[in-house]
Amino acid sequence: MNDRKTRTECSLFLIFMLLFIVAFSRNAYAASDSSAMDAAVNEILDMPPESGSDSAAETVTGNDDDGNPVQPDAGPVTSNTDVLPAAVEAPSLAADTLNLLAGGNSYKLQVQNADSASYQLSSPGVVQLSEETAQSVTITPSAAGNTVLTVTAAADGQAQTVLACVITVSDLSVSQDVVEIYMNDTEHSADISIQGPDLDAVYYGGEWDDDLRDALDYSSECLIQAGNEEVAKACFLDGAIHISGIAKGVTNIRGTIFGVPFSMKVRVYHYTLNKYAINTYKGSTQKTLKVKGAGTQKAEWSSGNKNVAEVSKNGVVTIKGIGATKITAKVNGRKLICIVAVSSKTAARVIKDARAIAARENVRYSQAYRMSQNYYDCSSLVYRCYKPYGIRFGYTTPGWAPTAAAECLWCVSTGHTVASQSVDILSCKLVPGDTIYYSFNGNNGRYLNIDHTAVFAGYAYDEASGYYGTVIEASSSKGSVVERMYYPGQSIMLIGRPSKK
Repeated sequence: MNDRKTRTECSLFLIFMLLFIVAFSRNAYAASDSSAMDAAVNEILDMPPESGSDSAAETVTGNDDDGNPVQPDAGPVTSNTDVLPAAVEAPSLAADTLNLLAGGNSYKLQVQNADSASYQLSSPGVVQLSEETAQSVTITPSAAGNTVLTVTAAADGQAQTVLACVITVSDLSVSQDVVEIYMNDTEHSADISIQGPDLDAVYYGGEWDDDLRDALDYSSECLIQAGNEEVAKACFLDGAIHISGIAKGVTNIRGTIFGVPFSMKVRVYHYTLNKYAINTYKGSTQKTLKVKGAGTQKAEWSSGNKNVAEVSKNGVVTIKGIGATKITAKVNGRKLICIVAVSSKTAARVIKDARAIAARENVRYSQAYRMSQNYYDCSSLVYRCYKPYGIRFGYTTPGWAPTAAAECLWCVSTGHTVASQSVDILSCKLVPGDTIYYSFNGNNGRYLNIDHTAVFAGYAYDEASGYYGTVIEASSSKGSVVERMYYPGQSIMLIGRPSKK
């Protein structure tokens, strides 16, 4: 017990001696560095180092020349907290998935926040790497398949970061190498699909959503052109190649999609008839129809109404009776139609005379002079064209014509009517010489409030308008006798056929 007490006292004595020596050293050598001594004391005392700077401790314990403690000078308060360096962003890739086209354009993959980088592929044959730097690598798609690009990157002396980009490469092709378009179809166009890539995946970068479907319409890297735009035209439309037929012929469609070329041949067929409308009369000679543009394809002929006209297997039409019908030629699944309208011989002469009047330059419209030479109104034109052939619409007054309403009433009362309302041109209800009666201005106190009449002149056809009909009339608005298109509508009150034989 006494030995332990003695050891403790000796230890305390040594500590006090050391403290005395430290204090003496700081007073004697104020300018010298005492950090080593402080560390030794702290180690002995098993205490942590004092916080703050050594100079601060010295200002507290220092004395002036007379041995009096020196108070620290007032001055700005400074923080003793260490300033931490700015955080360094970890490396990253601009894209972690890529969908590219085999044989197409290269893609430059950006590596962000890296000072060094290395690259490795899981399947080297799918893509080729070039221009490898710490900031980017160029990826060139070679063959269809999948691979993973592993990027080991580091920034500003930091630990390495391992990054990965999954790359899918697709073969691109078009669904058809040869496209056939028929101008006889209702829709003479075709949509050719693009096969291989996912159209909604991200491709190559750009200012839009970067999917291939949008890029086809807007990117300058996606081009398409027809060799002869007089035959067909082509464009991208909703992820497909849209081809429109223009005229019979053959042309090539070529283009590129992000460096991948494609091409196809387009054949545009156009079956045509030598005649699309025949306006004739009962007793006339046979007519021959021919299909053009069918090559060796044979046409199948048929008649809609054999009582009006018959057709042979070679397209020879035989006129049978008054009326109108459709003669159809079926070629390679496509139908061609010729409207055959057969009137009486009298009605055919009426149309010939009316058309001759409309062709004269000195003809004028007038109600007051309606029966004078070169003057007509609507009803006097019809009356004066039919009168030479014995049809007077029941009117016996010499030198004067009935009104349009009176002519209509005669057709009804004598059974010379065709329809009590407007008819569509393709209904084949009309024949040349039929009289059409209109009510434009409402109640006028006359039969069916009719105030105008015209004579149906026949059927016609062109590519722009399709099938249509014409009428000949004395027009107050035109001030003359004219031939114009037939327009069905509610203003037509009745259609008559003055000559049925």
